Amino acid sequence: MTRGDVLGGILAFSVPSLIGNLLHQVYSLTDSIVVGRILGMEALAAVGCTMPLILLLAALMIGTNIGVGVLLSQAFGARDMRRMRRGFLNSLYVGLGISLVLAVIGAPLARPILVLMGTPEGPLKNAVEYLRINFLTCFCPMFYYLFSCAFRGMGDSRTDLYCLMVSVAMNVVLDILFVAIFHWGVAGSAWATALAQLTSAVFAAVLLFRKYPSMRPERADLIPDKALIAQIGRLSVPIAAQSAFNNIGNLVAQGAVNAFGAVVMAAYTAAGRIGAFALMPLETVGNTLSIYVGQNYGAGNRERIEEGRRVSLRLQFLLSTVLGLLLILFGKPITSLFLADADEELLRVSYTYLLITAAPGFLAGLMLTFQQLLRGVGDTRASMIGGVIQLLTKVAVIALGAQVFHSLNAVWAAWPVSFASAALYLYLHLKKKSVLRARFTKTP
Repeated sequence: MTRGDVLGGILAFSVPSLIGNLLHQVYSLTDSIVVGRILGMEALAAVGCTMPLILLLAALMIGTNIGVGVLLSQAFGARDMRRMRRGFLNSLYVGLGISLVLAVIGAPLARPILVLMGTPEGPLKNAVEYLRINFLTCFCPMFYYLFSCAFRGMGDSRTDLYCLMVSVAMNVVLDILFVAIFHWGVAGSAWATALAQLTSAVFAAVLLFRKYPSMRPERADLIPDKALIAQIGRLSVPIAAQSAFNNIGNLVAQGAVNAFGAVVMAAYTAAGRIGAFALMPLETVGNTLSIYVGQNYGAGNRERIEEGRRVSLRLQFLLSTVLGLLLILFGKPITSLFLADADEELLRVSYTYLLITAAPGFLAGLMLTFQQLLRGVGDTRASMIGGVIQLLTKVAVIALGAQVFHSLNAVWAAWPVSFASAALYLYLHLKKKSVLRARFTKTP
Protein backbone atom coordinates (compact mmCIF):
# COMPACT_ATOMS: atom_id res chain seq x y z
CA MET A 1 0.00 0.00 0.00
CA THR A 2 3.03 2.31 0.02
CA ARG A 3 3.29 2.48 -3.79
CA GLY A 4 1.06 2.81 -6.85
CA ASP A 5 -2.48 4.09 -7.31
CA VAL A 6 -4.12 5.02 -4.00
CA LEU A 7 -7.69 4.11 -4.97
CA GLY A 8 -6.53 0.86 -6.57
CA GLY A 9 -4.54 -0.08 -3.47
CA ILE A 10 -7.42 0.64 -1.10
CA LEU A 11 -9.90 -1.26 -3.28
CA ALA A 12 -7.53 -4.22 -3.74
CA PHE A 13 -7.38 -4.58 0.03
CA SER A 14 -10.98 -3.60 0.74
CA VAL A 15 -12.77 -5.98 -1.62
CA PRO A 16 -11.48 -9.26 -0.09
CA SER A 17 -11.73 -7.64 3.34
CA LEU A 18 -15.32 -6.56 2.65
CA ILE A 19 -16.28 -10.04 1.50
CA GLY A 20 -14.68 -11.34 4.68
CA ASN A 21 -16.45 -8.87 6.93
CA LEU A 22 -19.78 -9.55 5.27
CA LEU A 23 -19.17 -13.27 5.71
CA HIS A 24 -18.36 -12.55 9.34
CA GLN A 25 -21.85 -11.15 9.75
CA VAL A 26 -23.13 -14.51 8.54
CA TYR A 27 -22.24 -15.74 12.06
CA SER A 28 -24.88 -13.53 13.62
CA LEU A 29 -27.35 -13.94 10.79
CA THR A 30 -27.01 -17.74 10.84
CA ASP A 31 -27.43 -17.88 14.62
CA SER A 32 -30.48 -15.64 14.51
CA ILE A 33 -32.18 -17.33 11.55
CA VAL A 34 -31.58 -20.88 12.83
CA VAL A 35 -32.63 -20.01 16.39
CA GLY A 36 -35.59 -17.84 15.34
CA ARG A 37 -37.08 -20.21 12.79
CA ILE A 38 -36.44 -23.47 14.67
CA LEU A 39 -36.77 -22.46 18.33
CA GLY A 40 -39.14 -19.49 18.01
CA MET A 41 -39.48 -15.84 18.99
CA GLU A 42 -38.64 -16.28 22.69
CA ALA A 43 -35.37 -18.07 21.87
CA LEU A 44 -34.51 -15.33 19.36
CA ALA A 45 -35.19 -12.73 22.05
CA ALA A 46 -32.91 -14.69 24.44
CA VAL A 47 -30.03 -14.61 21.95
CA GLY A 48 -30.79 -11.01 21.10
CA CYS A 49 -30.69 -9.67 24.63
CA THR A 50 -27.16 -11.11 25.07
CA MET A 51 -25.89 -9.47 21.89
CA PRO A 52 -24.79 -6.16 23.42
CA LEU A 53 -22.68 -8.15 25.90
CA ILE A 54 -21.36 -10.45 23.17
CA LEU A 55 -20.53 -7.42 21.06
CA LEU A 56 -18.86 -5.80 24.05
CA LEU A 57 -16.63 -8.87 24.42
CA ALA A 58 -15.93 -8.81 20.69
CA ALA A 59 -15.16 -5.08 20.85
CA LEU A 60 -12.56 -5.64 23.57
CA MET A 61 -10.94 -8.40 21.52
CA ILE A 62 -11.12 -6.59 18.19
CA GLY A 63 -9.94 -3.34 19.78
CA THR A 64 -6.95 -5.10 21.31
CA ASN A 65 -6.08 -6.69 17.99
CA ILE A 66 -6.57 -3.47 16.02
CA GLY A 67 -3.91 -1.96 18.26
CA VAL A 68 -1.73 -4.94 17.41
CA GLY A 69 -2.55 -4.39 13.73
CA VAL A 70 -1.32 -0.78 13.91
CA LEU A 71 1.99 -1.98 15.39
CA LEU A 72 2.34 -4.73 12.78
CA SER A 73 1.44 -2.52 9.81
CA GLN A 74 3.96 0.14 10.89
CA ALA A 75 6.65 -2.52 11.32
CA PHE A 76 5.76 -4.02 7.92
CA GLY A 77 5.87 -0.58 6.26
CA ALA A 78 9.38 -0.11 7.72
CA ARG A 79 10.27 -3.71 6.61
CA ASP A 80 11.25 -4.62 10.19
CA MET A 81 10.19 -8.28 10.18
CA ARG A 82 11.89 -9.11 13.49
CA ARG A 83 9.83 -6.45 15.27
CA MET A 84 6.71 -7.65 13.49
CA ARG A 85 7.33 -11.24 14.55
CA ARG A 86 8.01 -10.32 18.16
CA GLY A 87 5.02 -7.98 18.26
CA PHE A 88 2.78 -10.79 17.07
CA LEU A 89 4.06 -13.30 19.63
CA ASN A 90 3.75 -10.87 22.51
CA SER A 91 0.22 -10.05 21.44
CA LEU A 92 -0.54 -13.77 21.80
CA TYR A 93 0.49 -13.55 25.44
CA VAL A 94 -1.66 -10.46 25.95
CA GLY A 95 -4.65 -12.13 24.28
CA LEU A 96 -4.33 -15.26 26.40
CA GLY A 97 -4.22 -13.22 29.61
CA ILE A 98 -7.28 -11.16 28.64
CA SER A 99 -9.23 -14.31 27.70
CA LEU A 100 -8.52 -15.97 31.05
CA VAL A 101 -9.64 -12.90 32.98
CA LEU A 102 -12.87 -12.59 30.98
CA ALA A 103 -13.69 -16.29 31.39
CA VAL A 104 -13.06 -16.35 35.15
CA ILE A 105 -14.94 -13.12 35.89
CA GLY A 106 -17.64 -13.20 33.22
CA ALA A 107 -19.12 -16.71 33.50
CA PRO A 108 -20.32 -16.39 37.14
CA LEU A 109 -21.72 -12.90 36.45
CA ALA A 110 -23.77 -13.86 33.37
CA ARG A 111 -27.09 -14.13 35.20
CA PRO A 112 -26.70 -11.06 37.47
CA ILE A 113 -25.77 -8.91 34.46
CA LEU A 114 -28.79 -10.03 32.44
CA VAL A 115 -31.11 -9.51 35.42
CA LEU A 116 -29.65 -6.02 35.89
CA MET A 117 -30.42 -5.31 32.22
CA GLY A 118 -34.09 -6.10 32.90
CA THR A 119 -34.21 -9.30 30.83
CA PRO A 120 -37.75 -10.79 31.08
CA GLU A 121 -38.14 -14.12 32.88
CA GLY A 122 -39.18 -16.00 29.72
CA PRO A 123 -35.92 -15.61 27.74
CA LEU A 124 -33.69 -15.33 30.84
CA LYS A 125 -32.68 -19.00 31.27
CA ASN A 126 -31.61 -19.46 27.66
CA ALA A 127 -29.89 -16.08 27.63
CA VAL A 128 -27.81 -16.96 30.71
CA GLU A 129 -26.69 -20.25 29.16
CA TYR A 130 -25.81 -18.61 25.85
CA LEU A 131 -23.83 -15.79 27.50
CA ARG A 132 -21.99 -18.10 29.89
CA ILE A 133 -20.70 -20.27 27.03
CA ASN A 134 -19.48 -17.15 25.22
CA PHE A 135 -17.49 -16.05 28.27
CA LEU A 136 -15.92 -19.50 28.75
CA THR A 137 -14.88 -19.79 25.09
CA CYS A 138 -13.74 -16.19 24.53
CA PHE A 139 -10.18 -17.35 23.76
CA CYS A 140 -11.51 -18.74 20.43
CA PRO A 141 -12.47 -15.36 18.91
CA MET A 142 -9.45 -13.69 20.56
CA PHE A 143 -6.96 -15.84 18.64
CA TYR A 144 -9.13 -15.78 15.54
CA TYR A 145 -9.04 -11.95 15.46
CA LEU A 146 -5.31 -11.90 16.23
CA PHE A 147 -4.36 -13.97 13.19
CA SER A 148 -6.71 -11.84 11.10
CA CYS A 149 -4.82 -8.71 12.19
CA ALA A 150 -1.47 -10.35 11.36
CA PHE A 151 -2.54 -10.97 7.76
CA ARG A 152 -4.18 -7.57 7.43
CA GLY A 153 -1.13 -5.80 8.89
CA MET A 154 0.89 -7.21 6.00
CA GLY A 155 -1.77 -6.12 3.51
CA ASP A 156 -2.86 -9.72 2.86
CA SER A 157 -6.64 -9.52 3.12
CA ARG A 158 -7.06 -12.44 0.70
CA THR A 159 -5.58 -15.09 3.03
CA ASP A 160 -7.61 -13.61 5.87
CA LEU A 161 -10.68 -14.15 3.67
CA TYR A 162 -9.83 -17.84 3.15
CA CYS A 163 -9.61 -18.37 6.91
CA LEU A 164 -12.96 -16.67 7.39
CA MET A 165 -14.57 -18.85 4.73
CA VAL A 166 -13.52 -21.92 6.71
CA SER A 167 -15.00 -20.43 9.88
CA VAL A 168 -18.32 -19.40 8.30
CA ALA A 169 -18.80 -22.77 6.60
CA MET A 170 -18.10 -24.56 9.88
CA ASN A 171 -20.49 -22.27 11.75
CA VAL A 172 -23.39 -22.88 9.35
CA VAL A 173 -22.91 -26.66 9.44
CA LEU A 174 -22.49 -26.83 13.23
CA ASP A 175 -25.43 -24.46 13.85
CA ILE A 176 -27.76 -26.75 11.93
CA LEU A 177 -26.21 -29.88 13.46
CA PHE A 178 -26.31 -28.71 17.10
CA VAL A 179 -29.65 -26.85 17.02
CA ALA A 180 -31.79 -28.64 14.42
CA ILE A 181 -30.47 -32.21 14.73
CA PHE A 182 -28.96 -32.59 18.23
CA HIS A 183 -31.60 -30.23 19.77
CA TRP A 184 -29.11 -28.46 22.04
CA GLY A 185 -31.17 -25.26 21.97
CA VAL A 186 -29.53 -21.84 22.06
CA ALA A 187 -26.46 -23.39 23.74
CA GLY A 188 -25.85 -25.33 20.52
CA SER A 189 -25.63 -22.08 18.61
CA ALA A 190 -23.03 -20.70 21.05
CA TRP A 191 -20.90 -23.86 20.85
CA ALA A 192 -21.12 -23.84 17.04
CA THR A 193 -19.69 -20.32 16.81
CA ALA A 194 -16.86 -21.01 19.28
CA LEU A 195 -15.76 -24.24 17.57
CA ALA A 196 -15.90 -22.59 14.14
CA GLN A 197 -13.65 -19.74 15.30
CA LEU A 198 -11.20 -22.13 16.94
CA THR A 199 -10.97 -24.19 13.73
CA SER A 200 -10.30 -21.03 11.73
CA ALA A 201 -7.57 -19.90 14.16
CA VAL A 202 -5.73 -23.22 13.78
CA PHE A 203 -6.08 -23.05 9.99
CA ALA A 204 -4.77 -19.46 10.01
CA ALA A 205 -1.74 -20.42 12.12
CA VAL A 206 -0.76 -23.07 9.59
CA LEU A 207 -1.14 -20.65 6.66
CA LEU A 208 0.72 -17.81 8.38
CA PHE A 209 3.84 -19.80 9.16
CA ARG A 210 3.85 -21.60 5.79
CA LYS A 211 3.25 -18.52 3.66
CA TYR A 212 5.46 -16.14 5.66
CA PRO A 213 8.54 -18.04 6.93
CA SER A 214 9.89 -14.80 8.44
CA MET A 215 6.99 -14.94 10.92
CA ARG A 216 8.10 -18.29 12.30
CA PRO A 217 9.23 -17.71 15.89
CA GLU A 218 12.84 -18.13 16.89
CA ARG A 219 13.80 -19.19 20.40
CA ALA A 220 14.73 -15.66 21.46
CA ASP A 221 11.34 -14.41 20.29
CA LEU A 222 9.46 -16.62 22.75
CA ILE A 223 10.64 -14.60 25.75
CA PRO A 224 8.00 -12.00 26.68
CA ASP A 225 9.16 -8.48 25.85
CA LYS A 226 7.91 -6.01 28.46
CA ALA A 227 8.58 -3.00 26.23
CA LEU A 228 6.57 -4.47 23.35
CA ILE A 229 3.76 -5.54 25.66
CA ALA A 230 3.68 -1.99 27.02
CA GLN A 231 3.52 -0.58 23.48
CA ILE A 232 0.76 -3.02 22.56
CA GLY A 233 -1.07 -1.79 25.66
CA ARG A 234 -0.61 1.88 24.73
CA LEU A 235 -2.00 1.26 21.25
CA SER A 236 -4.67 -1.27 22.17
CA VAL A 237 -6.19 0.02 25.41
CA PRO A 238 -7.59 3.27 23.94
CA ILE A 239 -8.94 1.42 20.89
CA ALA A 240 -10.44 -1.38 22.97
CA ALA A 241 -11.89 1.20 25.36
CA GLN A 242 -13.39 3.14 22.47
CA SER A 243 -14.95 -0.02 21.01
CA ALA A 244 -16.24 -0.89 24.47
CA PHE A 245 -17.75 2.58 24.87
CA ASN A 246 -19.84 2.13 21.75
CA ASN A 247 -21.08 -1.25 22.93
CA ILE A 248 -21.83 0.04 26.41
CA GLY A 249 -24.23 2.33 24.58
CA ASN A 250 -25.74 -0.78 23.00
CA LEU A 251 -26.13 -2.30 26.47
CA VAL A 252 -28.07 0.77 27.55
CA ALA A 253 -30.16 0.50 24.39
CA GLN A 254 -30.91 -3.17 25.08
CA GLY A 255 -32.07 -2.31 28.58
CA ALA A 256 -34.40 0.33 27.13
CA VAL A 257 -35.69 -2.11 24.48
CA ASN A 258 -36.34 -4.84 27.08
CA ALA A 259 -38.88 -2.58 28.76
CA PHE A 260 -40.99 -2.59 25.57
CA GLY A 261 -41.56 -6.39 25.65
CA ALA A 262 -40.60 -9.57 23.79
CA VAL A 263 -41.94 -8.53 20.37
CA VAL A 264 -39.80 -5.38 20.33
CA MET A 265 -36.82 -7.39 21.63
CA ALA A 266 -37.14 -9.87 18.75
CA ALA A 267 -37.60 -7.03 16.24
CA TYR A 268 -34.52 -5.25 17.59
CA THR A 269 -32.49 -8.48 17.35
CA ALA A 270 -33.44 -9.05 13.70
CA ALA A 271 -33.04 -5.42 12.65
CA GLY A 272 -29.75 -5.10 14.53
CA ARG A 273 -28.27 -7.95 12.50
CA ILE A 274 -29.41 -6.38 9.24
CA GLY A 275 -28.15 -2.94 10.28
CA ALA A 276 -24.74 -4.33 11.21
CA PHE A 277 -24.61 -6.10 7.86
CA ALA A 278 -25.46 -2.88 6.01
CA LEU A 279 -22.86 -0.78 7.84
CA MET A 280 -20.12 -3.37 7.39
CA PRO A 281 -18.87 -1.99 4.03
CA LEU A 282 -18.35 1.40 5.68
CA GLU A 283 -16.42 -0.21 8.53
CA THR A 284 -14.33 -2.13 6.02
CA VAL A 285 -13.25 1.03 4.19
CA GLY A 286 -12.41 2.61 7.54
CA ASN A 287 -10.38 -0.39 8.71
CA THR A 288 -8.56 -0.51 5.37
CA LEU A 289 -7.63 3.14 5.82
CA SER A 290 -6.07 2.31 9.20
CA ILE A 291 -3.80 -0.34 7.61
CA TYR A 292 -3.05 1.94 4.65
CA VAL A 293 -2.16 4.86 6.92
CA GLY A 294 -0.09 2.65 9.23
CA GLN A 295 2.05 1.32 6.38
CA ASN A 296 2.56 4.76 4.82
CA TYR A 297 3.28 6.30 8.20
CA GLY A 298 5.95 3.64 8.77
CA ALA A 299 7.37 4.41 5.32
CA GLY A 300 7.20 8.21 5.84
CA ASN A 301 4.69 8.91 3.02
CA ARG A 302 2.62 11.81 4.35
CA GLU A 303 1.23 12.81 0.93
CA ARG A 304 -0.20 9.34 0.32
CA ILE A 305 -1.95 9.49 3.70
CA GLU A 306 -3.68 12.77 2.73
CA GLU A 307 -4.76 11.25 -0.61
CA GLY A 308 -6.00 8.12 1.18
CA ARG A 309 -8.25 10.22 3.39
CA ARG A 310 -9.87 11.91 0.37
CA VAL A 311 -10.38 8.60 -1.44
CA SER A 312 -11.87 7.02 1.67
CA LEU A 313 -14.42 9.81 2.12
CA ARG A 314 -15.58 9.48 -1.49
CA LEU A 315 -15.98 5.73 -1.10
CA GLN A 316 -17.93 6.17 2.14
CA PHE A 317 -20.38 8.56 0.49
CA LEU A 318 -20.98 6.25 -2.48
CA LEU A 319 -21.42 3.11 -0.37
CA SER A 320 -23.69 4.73 2.20
CA THR A 321 -25.98 6.11 -0.51
CA VAL A 322 -26.38 2.70 -2.19
CA LEU A 323 -26.87 0.85 1.10
CA GLY A 324 -29.39 3.38 2.38
CA LEU A 325 -31.52 2.94 -0.74
CA LEU A 326 -31.38 -0.86 -0.41
CA LEU A 327 -32.58 -0.68 3.20
CA ILE A 328 -35.46 1.60 2.25
CA LEU A 329 -36.57 -0.75 -0.54
CA PHE A 330 -35.96 -4.17 1.00
CA GLY A 331 -35.82 -3.71 4.80
CA LYS A 332 -39.14 -5.43 5.56
CA PRO A 333 -38.72 -8.51 3.33
CA ILE A 334 -35.27 -9.18 4.76
CA THR A 335 -36.56 -8.91 8.33
CA SER A 336 -39.22 -11.54 7.61
CA LEU A 337 -36.45 -14.14 7.09
CA PHE A 338 -35.78 -14.29 10.83
CA LEU A 339 -39.14 -15.66 11.95
CA ALA A 340 -41.52 -18.03 10.24
CA ASP A 341 -44.54 -16.21 11.76
CA ALA A 342 -43.37 -12.59 11.86
CA ASP A 343 -46.35 -10.31 12.47
CA GLU A 344 -46.90 -6.81 11.15
CA GLU A 345 -45.90 -5.10 14.41
CA LEU A 346 -42.52 -6.86 14.48
CA LEU A 347 -41.87 -5.94 10.84
CA ARG A 348 -42.89 -2.32 11.43
CA VAL A 349 -40.56 -1.90 14.44
CA SER A 350 -37.65 -3.53 12.60
CA TYR A 351 -38.13 -1.44 9.47
CA THR A 352 -38.33 1.82 11.42
CA TYR A 353 -35.12 0.93 13.27
CA LEU A 354 -33.33 0.38 9.95
CA LEU A 355 -34.57 3.65 8.48
CA ILE A 356 -33.42 5.71 11.45
CA THR A 357 -30.17 3.97 12.49
CA ALA A 358 -28.64 2.47 9.34
CA ALA A 359 -30.03 4.34 6.32
CA PRO A 360 -28.14 7.61 7.15
CA GLY A 361 -24.90 5.60 7.07
CA PHE A 362 -22.65 8.41 5.81
CA LEU A 363 -22.54 9.81 9.36
CA ALA A 364 -20.98 6.53 10.48
CA GLY A 365 -18.67 6.63 7.46
CA LEU A 366 -17.39 10.10 8.40
CA MET A 367 -16.72 9.02 11.97
CA LEU A 368 -14.94 5.83 10.88
CA THR A 369 -12.71 7.62 8.36
CA PHE A 370 -11.43 10.19 10.86
CA GLN A 371 -11.17 7.56 13.60
CA GLN A 372 -9.11 5.09 11.56
CA LEU A 373 -6.80 7.76 10.19
CA LEU A 374 -5.90 8.77 13.73
CA ARG A 375 -5.38 5.13 14.70
CA GLY A 376 -3.07 4.56 11.73
CA VAL A 377 -0.68 7.31 12.85
CA GLY A 378 -0.86 6.05 16.44
CA ASP A 379 -3.00 8.90 17.85
CA THR A 380 -5.28 6.50 19.72
CA ARG A 381 -5.99 8.98 22.51
CA ALA A 382 -8.01 11.31 20.28
CA SER A 383 -9.76 8.31 18.76
CA MET A 384 -10.71 7.17 22.28
CA ILE A 385 -12.07 10.61 23.18
CA GLY A 386 -14.24 10.41 20.09
CA GLY A 387 -15.54 7.10 21.42
CA VAL A 388 -16.36 8.69 24.78
CA ILE A 389 -18.28 11.47 23.05
CA GLN A 390 -20.18 8.90 21.00
CA LEU A 391 -21.06 6.92 24.14
CA LEU A 392 -22.23 9.91 26.16
CA THR A 393 -24.34 11.19 23.28
CA LYS A 394 -25.88 7.78 22.67
CA VAL A 395 -26.74 7.20 26.33
CA ALA A 396 -28.23 10.70 26.68
CA VAL A 397 -30.47 10.33 23.63
CA ILE A 398 -31.56 6.81 24.64
CA ALA A 399 -32.45 8.05 28.13
CA LEU A 400 -34.50 10.90 26.69
CA GLY A 401 -36.24 8.58 24.25
CA ALA A 402 -37.07 5.86 26.76
CA GLN A 403 -37.65 7.79 29.97
CA VAL A 404 -38.92 11.18 28.83
CA PHE A 405 -40.62 10.68 25.45
CA HIS A 406 -41.40 6.94 25.86
CA SER A 407 -40.76 6.56 22.14
CA LEU A 408 -38.83 3.84 20.32
CA ASN A 409 -38.18 6.20 17.42
CA ALA A 410 -36.47 8.60 19.81
CA VAL A 411 -34.36 5.71 21.13
CA TRP A 412 -33.33 4.76 17.59
CA ALA A 413 -32.24 8.37 16.95
CA ALA A 414 -29.34 7.77 19.35
CA TRP A 415 -27.36 6.02 16.61
CA PRO A 416 -27.12 8.77 13.94
CA VAL A 417 -26.84 11.55 16.54
CA SER A 418 -23.93 9.81 18.29
CA PHE A 419 -22.15 9.16 14.95
CA ALA A 420 -22.47 12.84 14.06
CA SER A 421 -21.19 14.12 17.42
CA ALA A 422 -18.11 11.86 17.36
CA ALA A 423 -17.37 12.70 13.71
CA LEU A 424 -17.53 16.42 14.47
CA TYR A 425 -15.01 16.14 17.34
CA LEU A 426 -12.61 13.98 15.31
CA TYR A 427 -12.78 16.32 12.31
CA LEU A 428 -12.06 19.37 14.46
CA HIS A 429 -9.17 17.55 16.12
CA LEU A 430 -7.62 16.68 12.77
CA LYS A 431 -8.08 20.22 11.45
CA LYS A 432 -7.14 22.29 14.49
CA LYS A 433 -4.25 20.21 15.84
CA SER A 434 -2.64 19.52 12.44
CA VAL A 435 -2.17 15.93 13.53
CA LEU A 436 -0.40 14.69 10.42
CA ARG A 437 2.06 17.58 10.38
CA ALA A 438 2.86 17.11 14.05
CA ARG A 439 3.26 13.34 13.72
CA PHE A 440 5.65 13.62 10.79
CA THR A 441 7.98 15.91 12.75
CA LYS A 442 8.82 12.78 14.78
CA THR A 443 10.50 9.59 13.68
CA PRO A 444 7.82 6.90 13.25
